[in-house]
Amino acid sequence: MIEYAYKEGPWAETAVTLVVRKQDLDADLVTRTLSLPPTSVRRPGSDHRDRVSPPRSGLWALQVHDRLPGGLSDQLRTLMDLVEPRSSSLAQLASQGYDIHLDLFGFVGRGATFVLAPEVVRTAAALGVPVTVTTSVSDR
Repeated sequence: MIEYAYKEGPWAETAVTLVVRKQDLDADLVTRTLSLPPTSVRRPGSDHRDRVSPPRSGLWALQVHDRLPGGLSDQLRTLMDLVEPRSSSLAQLASQGYDIHLDLFGFVGRGATFVLAPEVVRTAAALGVPVTVTTSVSDR
């Protein structure tokens, strides 16, 4: 009989991102409205390598990728410290058709876990935007 054992451990290479999307995204408008610089922007339009796919939506993102002692929870807290005071600006963008969500990302393996502090979850929930969890699995 083969026994498989693994040890629980935290996610690796985590990041938390505020994602703002729209087909005709105006990145400058999002930056002015939130009074925050993005960590990345993808302009709307088609992928030049693929002339068959429909045009891509524009994307404005603010990411916290720093390695912090509390992992994903501290990253989310850091992002919430920046974003929560701007919740009315996020609501304004949402009313203009912008799709907004928070994404929690990490590389995971068997037994990988993450924990979020309750107060961070409450703050994120108060923003009123969806939260997604995205993982990447390595078969190494």
